Amino acid sequence: MDQLSNMNVIIISSQQINPSFILPNSTNLQNHQTQISSLPNASLLLNSFVLSSTLLLTTYVFFVKNNFLKNKQQRAWILTYTTSIIMSIGSIPFVFQLIFSANWNVNDLPKESNLSIVLVGFFMTYCILDLLIGRAFYKHEISNVTSMKGYLHHLIHLAISVFVIYKQRTEIFCLMSIFEVSTLVLATEKFNNKSLKQEILYLTSFISTRLLFHAMMIHLYYNYHQSKSTWLILALLYPLQCYWFYGYIKQQINMRNQRKKRSQLNNILYNNQELEIVLNSLMM
Repeated sequence: MDQLSNMNVIIISSQQINPSFILPNSTNLQNHQTQISSLPNASLLLNSFVLSSTLLLTTYVFFVKNNFLKNKQQRAWILTYTTSIIMSIGSIPFVFQLIFSANWNVNDLPKESNLSIVLVGFFMTYCILDLLIGRAFYKHEISNVTSMKGYLHHLIHLAISVFVIYKQRTEIFCLMSIFEVSTLVLATEKFNNKSLKQEILYLTSFISTRLLFHAMMIHLYYNYHQSKSTWLILALLYPLQCYWFYGYIKQQINMRNQRKKRSQLNNILYNNQELEIVLNSLMM
């Protein structure tokens, strides 16, 4: 009887053991997998990251290995140059839809598409790679990519990219990517000798896109769009545009003052040389 009672206790206690302590609950696994798959457009984003990384890394290695880049500054700007070309071209369909299809009515803009998701994924990949490569090879340059620290610039844009992906509003990000036209002009200056025409072109593109167009979009989304989070983000970013513009103007003024001082110094030295020649001729 004692043996039978002991066996019954063992059987009863074994039945009371929760199998989830030993093996993961299949229901929990399914819920976890569902949460991962519920990430908006996860597979499309993953493909975008892979293709974008391949394109950007191939571009960087190709230009560096073939000695097309003369200095560290050009190395620091090659990824930005490539990205600004792609994002500027990619923004054209969205700006076209706003002006001609929606007639400036932001409520009539098409919702996010595969193109907008891929472009946002591409831009996120650029920010991550530029931070990683810059940290390893051109740490000083990436800290001076803009008038603010380049790290902060990239982190802000990464946060915005994550937000629009989560909210499934990537089309707005692509619409505002028309800003990259001014970045393209600025990046082009890094590979060519600066000229007055390039400076005027940069100022024109910056004012027309990052200041005027940005202000117009804040007005449209504030007054005519149902979602107030969009105009709020645009409004919070606008002071950054003004700050970058102020930093560029200040930088140009300082550079012109330095060139003016060098010119005056050269004139003084040249006059001293002339004086020496005259004195030498008199002594002879």
